[in-house]
Amino acid sequence: MSEENGELVENGDFSKGISGWNIGCWKGKFSADDNFDDEVSFNIVEPGTEAWALQFYRTVALKEGESYIFSMKAKAEQPRTLNVNIKKHKEDYVPYANGRIIDLSTEWQDYSWRFTMKDASDSAALLSFDMGGNGTGWSLKDVSLQLSNGESVKGNFSRRIQKNSGYFNSPSEPWELRFYSAGGELLEVLDKGQGGEGMRAYPRIDRSGIIVVKEIKK
Repeated sequence: MSEENGELVENGDFSKGISGWNIGCWKGKFSADDNFDDEVSFNIVEPGTEAWALQFYRTVALKEGESYIFSMKAKAEQPRTLNVNIKKHKEDYVPYANGRIIDLSTEWQDYSWRFTMKDASDSAALLSFDMGGNGTGWSLKDVSLQLSNGESVKGNFSRRIQKNSGYFNSPSEPWELRFYSAGGELLEVLDKGQGGEGMRAYPRIDRSGIIVVKEIKK
């Protein structure tokens, strides 16, 4: 995969093993086995206590104002959840795509969602699969990020994605947790802080939309 065919995740099909991808074991341990047909299998040795303790990640380039479709296929040895995020690769880890917690089953399933880059362009945004806090192994393939060009997401995935759940790391600067409509209209400020509050929970809401952590410059 390459930008020549519109694909923004290099080696997202794992045709070159895990070349270009990184393994992060912060408070735990896992291994990534790429001896399969264009897929990667993850063996959790020490899960740690937090999702971010174990990460499989790489960088992608995002442009301000562009809309994207992210997609992937995954399964697990037993049902489990998995955190998927596209965010700023800096200490504040501002989320660009409203990180998801997805439900994995023992069969391959498709997952995809569309988002708009509302922050400044980032040539090295972090695409991260956070798998800590759970000892169940899982597998991944067909990771893709493309410009949406007005296209809709593929497949019926909404019941397998907990859209408004999980946690975010509050920025070091003053911030607001903003709720936007799918069209980009600011609907509500859900939470705010002065910075440095650490991990905070996303609120659970019944309305559809996009949640963005936005730094407030003074």
